[in-house]
Amino acid sequence: MLQELAGETGAAGWAIASMLFFAVVWLIIVWRVVRARPDEMEARARLALEGEAEERDEARTRGHHG
Repeated sequence: MLQELAGETGAAGWAIASMLFFAVVWLIIVWRVVRARPDEMEARARLALEGEAEERDEARTRGHHG
């Protein structure tokens, strides 16, 4: 019964296509990580922290002057 359903719906084709899509996306991600410059990766790693530091500085400034 499941074989008939899979044959009628083309499930095997969708399974192969999804696996190929996953493999291609994974390889693109790996390629970008391997080729990234260390200084670029370090800058990206600090992005979230820089925003928090600016918010703390603004809060301190408002607290002392307000």
